[in-house]
Amino acid sequence: MIDNRTLKQDALDSLSGNWGKGVLAVFLFSVISFTIKIITNSWFGFSAVAGEDITIKEESLSFIRDTLLDYVLLMPLFVGTTWLFQSFVQGNRPSFGFIFSPFKRFWRYMLTGLILTILLTFWTLLLIVPGIIKYLSYSQTLYILRENPHYSIFEAIRESKEKMHGYKMELFLLQLSFIGWALLSILTLFIGLFWLEPYFRTTMASFYELKIKQAS
Repeated sequence: MIDNRTLKQDALDSLSGNWGKGVLAVFLFSVISFTIKIITNSWFGFSAVAGEDITIKEESLSFIRDTLLDYVLLMPLFVGTTWLFQSFVQGNRPSFGFIFSPFKRFWRYMLTGLILTILLTFWTLLLIVPGIIKYLSYSQTLYILRENPHYSIFEAIRESKEKMHGYKMELFLLQLSFIGWALLSILTLFIGLFWLEPYFRTTMASFYELKIKQAS
């Protein structure tokens, strides 16, 4: 039986010799995201001027902006890093430039991010629990799109829902097991997150490769 400990160990084994690429990928994504947010702040004035309180409207606009940036405009880069960690699990050692491969179909993956964001926002607005359940149901979409490039986005989402039937609680508990590491990373002034995220996302790829894919 493949338990959480096995998945985490598989992730660590897969990252052996690949930590540099993994950390650099996370760092690059963070820098690009942060830089764009700084630029949009200066353009649209989302952040408060020193001594001023941020209004609810400004907070809402800032949240919408951050969501659109991270899950829509930057989705192709997020997809590339996700596939990078999946490649590690598959035993491959792609070049760092591999993370930019989804930009060849930029609009496809940007649209993927937009659709997933709309669906998850809709379910979360209903209630938090349905939002979490749908998040777990859609969690395999990017892996499925990689292995089935001819799929439409909705076909990939539908297949993710089907494959996750009976596995949602397992994935939830697996993700929950990283809370301790996340707290420790905060104590390092978030620097530890650059190592935690490759570990976490490679473990998620192991979950797909060793449980979901093999159960198909």
